[in-house]
Amino acid sequence: MPSTTRRHSNTEDRRSEVEAQILAATEQLLGEGNNFTDLGVQRIASTAGVARSSFYVGFRDKTDLLIRLAGTMKQQVFDLAKDWRPSGPNGGPDGLASVFLDIIGFYRRHADLLAAITEVAAYDRAVAEFWTSQLDRFTDLTARILEEEQEAGRTPPDIDPRILAQVLTWDGDRVIARHVATNADVSTDPVVARELALVRWHGAYRRPTS
Repeated sequence: MPSTTRRHSNTEDRRSEVEAQILAATEQLLGEGNNFTDLGVQRIASTAGVARSSFYVGFRDKTDLLIRLAGTMKQQVFDLAKDWRPSGPNGGPDGLASVFLDIIGFYRRHADLLAAITEVAAYDRAVAEFWTSQLDRFTDLTARILEEEQEAGRTPPDIDPRILAQVLTWDGDRVIARHVATNADVSTDPVVARELALVRWHGAYRRPTS
């Protein structure tokens, strides 16, 4: 008798495969210059090579689809940033600039998806709230690093780690998104990355004591 567990595993594997195809197809269509709002479920499913009904097995609607794409994007960006520490092996402003350069490069490779998220977040509350929640992870990470630096006596004690982390996170996210959206000259990416790093280094991690 076939194993029920095995059948369940096969079903889950197939569902994950279909979802991956749909996510990849959506990014492909965006990369071809299509507007996310104008993309129909049927076209996404056809490009993915699956039935329209299969779309709704994995996603409630297009908003759910975009949120999944946004979550994957932010996780990959978080992975690029999570290990940097001011006094770590690749610490200092140069190490931080390298992290920002990697992030800018990642967003350039996914510029069409970033544009779609920015567009839809302007009128879809669910997408906007999800994007905000993802930024909170970066705020938490930055606040934790600032607290560690304060405890070590390398960052002034009069800094409020949480508030400063919010300022740095939101400011950096907007700067990078706007830079990628409006500046096609990739030669400026290292300059932007270095400026972002120096603002954080001298304005936060190594701010002069008041």
